[in-house]
Amino acid sequence: MPRLPPSLFRRAARISPHLATLLPACRTIASARAELRWIREHVSSTPTPSRGNSDAANDDDGNDNARIARLAARRGAGEPLQYVLGTQPFAGLEMLCARGVLIPRPETEAWAAMLAELLFPPPSSSLPPPPPSPLSPAPSVRGSGDGAGETRENSHGAVGGGGGGVRILDFCSGTGCIGLALHAHAHAQRRAVTAAAAAAAPAEVFGFDVEPRAVRLARRNRAHNNLGGSATTTTAAEGAITFRRADVFADAWMADLPPPREEDDGGVRRRVDVLVSNPPYISRRGFAADTGRAVRNYEPELALVPRPRSPIPGAGPCAPEDVFYARLLELADALRPRVVALEVGDMAQAARVAGMAVAAAARDRDRDDGRARWGVVEIWRDWPDCRPADGEEDVVEVCGRGIPVRGSGHGRVVFLVEDEMVRNTAVNRGFRRGLYAEG
Repeated sequence: MPRLPPSLFRRAARISPHLATLLPACRTIASARAELRWIREHVSSTPTPSRGNSDAANDDDGNDNARIARLAARRGAGEPLQYVLGTQPFAGLEMLCARGVLIPRPETEAWAAMLAELLFPPPSSSLPPPPPSPLSPAPSVRGSGDGAGETRENSHGAVGGGGGGVRILDFCSGTGCIGLALHAHAHAQRRAVTAAAAAAAPAEVFGFDVEPRAVRLARRNRAHNNLGGSATTTTAAEGAITFRRADVFADAWMADLPPPREEDDGGVRRRVDVLVSNPPYISRRGFAADTGRAVRNYEPELALVPRPRSPIPGAGPCAPEDVFYARLLELADALRPRVVALEVGDMAQAARVAGMAVAAAARDRDRDDGRARWGVVEIWRDWPDCRPADGEEDVVEVCGRGIPVRGSGHGRVVFLVEDEMVRNTAVNRGFRRGLYAEG
């Protein structure tokens, strides 16, 4: 990183001494101005014991200036702004941030928002309950007392069935940002129809993380954003969103999931409907060479670099940084979600993980009388709702199969949809319209 010229520090100091303090981290005066404004807004909005007491106004000004100086010094030393301010916006929510827990990224926000739109699309403006999602199972028909057929649609969102809301399993949940964003979006869409519809939980979120600090912070974020349950809620019986400590490579945490639903039309009993995860995915070499200094010095390595693990039985060999995906795909085979979204680090890793999913689908086809497990295997880039930039491929070859690539930027998500849903003509038409809409 090039050194900053002394003249730049002099220019910044003439504007404000805090700008000069922020320059080593911000690198430009414009960026330092923006961050100083956010720091000042944070300080002015944070209550102090004497704030509002006119007799203590001068003391408040002095205290505020001292706090601004302390926060600017922390930021200037390289600490991420999210830790300095203690928050990060995410999909319309405010995520509390703290040392020891990974900071939510804008790229994660982008794919979580797109997934939320697919799972819980906007309701009809005139006809409650909301229509099923483009990803919903086909409506079933049951006979009424007078013998007439009656269509029963799934009103719990995209992929739920068998009663209750859509069950979302969020592994390596960190701050809880992904699961909370999905739940908040689902609830907002239900609330847009009727208050009665909003009263029923449209989604149930089960978040798990191995780091106790992450579990505590996710519970605080649930309460901070007024999303079902207090900061101490731990069990599914106490709220629609739960966060618990668990190791994805163990099996004991499965006892905290609800029992399987009744068999659906395909004869499948599901524990969850959606599986999402932003697991550790950086190699040890990549952590040392490719991450920024602030990441290495301040963010938890445990959330970024997988620990050495024994190979997953039946998954075949994989790179050390891919071991979480082998386990998550194994869990997908056991829990039978209809939709899976796994964050990855780059296009090369996305292709490897997509290849693992394709190989797993081939094994399932051999086992399940020719039925493929995944009807859709895709890669989403950083900004999945944007058009590709010049030179960005829209298809990559994986295991002899063309895998569609959506959006612009680096490879960011491997997205899987169950074959049973894609094969239904009506569902497929709506799904394509929702996922591949031009414009």
